[in-house]
Amino acid sequence: MVLTAVASMLVLGVLFGFGLSIAARRLRVDEDPRIERALAALPGVNCGACGFSGCRGYAEAIVGGEKVTLCTAGGPGAAAVLAELMGVEVDATVRRRAVVHCRGGADCCGDAFDYVGEPDCRAAQLIGGGPKSCAYGCLGFGTCASVCPYGAITMSEQRLPVIDADKCTACGLCVRACPRRILSLLPVHYTTYLGCASRERGKTVKAVCSVGCIGCGLCARKDPNGAIEMVDNLPVLDFEKAGGDFSAAAEVCPTHSYVVEAHAVAPADAGPAERQVQPV
Repeated sequence: MVLTAVASMLVLGVLFGFGLSIAARRLRVDEDPRIERALAALPGVNCGACGFSGCRGYAEAIVGGEKVTLCTAGGPGAAAVLAELMGVEVDATVRRRAVVHCRGGADCCGDAFDYVGEPDCRAAQLIGGGPKSCAYGCLGFGTCASVCPYGAITMSEQRLPVIDADKCTACGLCVRACPRRILSLLPVHYTTYLGCASRERGKTVKAVCSVGCIGCGLCARKDPNGAIEMVDNLPVLDFEKAGGDFSAAAEVCPTHSYVVEAHAVAPADAGPAERQVQPV
């Protein structure tokens, strides 16, 4: 009796296995070989900056018709390979990098209270809006640096982010992680920008920060391009209208709130760009 049962189970197992093998062959969906080739062209860091779950997800989307220029980590090189693979043409991509719209480090803008807690900007922001005297300034705990998968951000002695433009891929993770929204992505050939995000009136700014924008509007009045508009006590720069040239505005700023980078590169330059950031 036992042997009969064992033999029956063995026969059924063989039959089911044979049936499943046939079904697997007949119902198999062959993967498009271009997916693996697209995946090989991507950097494999799975940062998610493209909007997909990772490099494989983006590779599958590309084969499905998605744009080939969404990988900021791979840059123009990856875009060119992907374009050739998919038989499409792409315009020259503009290289970007993250910039910091705050110059109020520990030496220029102190804390309103002693913070004891998780050394994370997002956590600190939840405690009374953060310890920084300026409600708009960098909290200085380096959350942006911790989320950067490329090691492109370090924190200075004054607790401000320092962006290594050679390493930055403009993935945008730091921009999204900052609770104060003081980081943005700018094309590398735009080398002058505002290093302040405060919308307070001048008197309030002066009371807490020595390099903050006081909303005087002098930069807007002196800008020869007419590309600066004062909105909520803060200059709004129209980079395209000015061609990125805000040198005149930076020179007249009484609090040196502008940042001027010492070296510019061509808009489509995909190579390393050494530059130094200096106040004006």
